[in-house]
Amino acid sequence: MMPTRRSMILGLLGTAAVQPSRVFAQGGAAPIKIRVASVISSAWLPLWVAKDKGIFLEKGLDVEIMSVQNLSTTIGALGRQLDISGATAIDIVKAAASGLDVVGVCGNTLETAANRQMRLIAGKQSGVTSIGQLIGKTIGTPSINGVVHIATLLALKRGGVDAKGVRFIEMMFPNMVDQLKAQRIDAVEEVEPFVSALNKAGHVDLGDPMLQVGDPVTLTSWMANGTWARANPEAIARYVAALEEARAYIAAHEVEAREVLAKWTRLPKDVIENIVLPTYSTALTATHISAWIEAMRETGQLSAELNPSSLVLK
Repeated sequence: MMPTRRSMILGLLGTAAVQPSRVFAQGGAAPIKIRVASVISSAWLPLWVAKDKGIFLEKGLDVEIMSVQNLSTTIGALGRQLDISGATAIDIVKAAASGLDVVGVCGNTLETAANRQMRLIAGKQSGVTSIGQLIGKTIGTPSINGVVHIATLLALKRGGVDAKGVRFIEMMFPNMVDQLKAQRIDAVEEVEPFVSALNKAGHVDLGDPMLQVGDPVTLTSWMANGTWARANPEAIARYVAALEEARAYIAAHEVEAREVLAKWTRLPKDVIENIVLPTYSTALTATHISAWIEAMRETGQLSAELNPSSLVLK
């Protein structure tokens, strides 16, 4: 019987625990090259820790990292210029709905009530103190129909607000702070570390729309071209095992992990020291994807029939 991806990952983790990862290096075989894309944010810290601390090499991988502005632009390069890309469940669902062969490889971060990374925040001078008061207002969003935006649409719908009566303007997360301060917009779909800064400045926290989708709920993940993924189970097993080891490293060595974060993000020291790190998890199942499919259907953003089980690598 062929080993499953899960059994291969567990085997890699178990072997590494006995001999911290010289397993594949000792065999003399050249490491497997994998080309990976991510954006610059604390969500992708396990990737950078696995790279900088030599965990990928210890697992027999030569990982080349490409930093991009927007992960949605990487989908067309999967299976060609890229092997694996950071993603959200929404990216995976939208790609599959358009007929592309993509699969979720593993999870990356979770949103939980105990560790909230996202918030819908109204400007302190906007007069808005509840979601129900956003009708006729302007909201800054990182991406129309992206994961953060879908969560906001769901929160608006369940709060009795018709999203057609709300204006959304796309802008980058760092720009939202200034736009809110200048009163050019009434509210923002914001994430850490900017959430903490806005709350400290006295703006109004309207809650975490992500938790409307689930608690916990998958926020970010990793995806690949389906054909490539099914042809390279060993490489993916090593990749996931390395990320899992990196996650454990971050939990045990937070100071050193934050140094890696500073190197890759180039954020100021005070920001690095105070940023609330996400909840990292490599778990990704059909249930995680299904929660977002249901959210997209409820908000009218998905009409295609999809099987969530086919969107996750077995």
